[in-house]
Amino acid sequence: MKLCTETRMDSTNILLARQPIYDRDLNLHAYELLFRPPHPSDWIWDGDIATSQLVINAFTEIGIDKVCDNKTAFINFTRKWLISPPPFDAQHVTVEILEDVEPDEEVIAGVTAMAKAGFTIALDDFEFDEKWHPLLKMADIVKVDVLAQNGESLEQLVTKLAPYNIRLLAEKVEDYEMLERCKALGFELFQGFFLARPQNVHGDSMPTNK
Repeated sequence: MKLCTETRMDSTNILLARQPIYDRDLNLHAYELLFRPPHPSDWIWDGDIATSQLVINAFTEIGIDKVCDNKTAFINFTRKWLISPPPFDAQHVTVEILEDVEPDEEVIAGVTAMAKAGFTIALDDFEFDEKWHPLLKMADIVKVDVLAQNGESLEQLVTKLAPYNIRLLAEKVEDYEMLERCKALGFELFQGFFLARPQNVHGDSMPTNK
């Protein structure tokens, strides 16, 4: 299959989108894979279906190495996927735990098992709360929506996260000033429109019966 990526809004045969994640030297570190519904106007959001279709398209239709240029793939995991994950190869996938997932005993047990299996664990759109402590102890990366942080709140959040052995990823970096501010605060990874917009990945989808 020919892999085609672009940023235009044409939705014809869009299998998914990918947004680059860069390191401090602006070298490509990974891609976050984003679901794109085949018929956006008719789509009613279902996280489990979205992740399932994303994974089918990325792993089966195209091939994860080709989609991510042999870099790791950040994939959003719903509660169901955290509790009963598919048999992924840990070297290809960073498990991104969404902010609306409640970190109860089942979720913690599922994440613990994946961490022991070698998966990189990332907490998405993170806002500090004591309930996240069990997952923070296992997390490798915390993603912070820096656009949503006002005044000194970003510095305060970084200070609260300092005791944990984690890497900070600044998402929604919109300009050079924010990029430099995040670097000064110790962020190691960066994602946002200032660096690169999501790129649509086109291809021929598999028929539903297959």
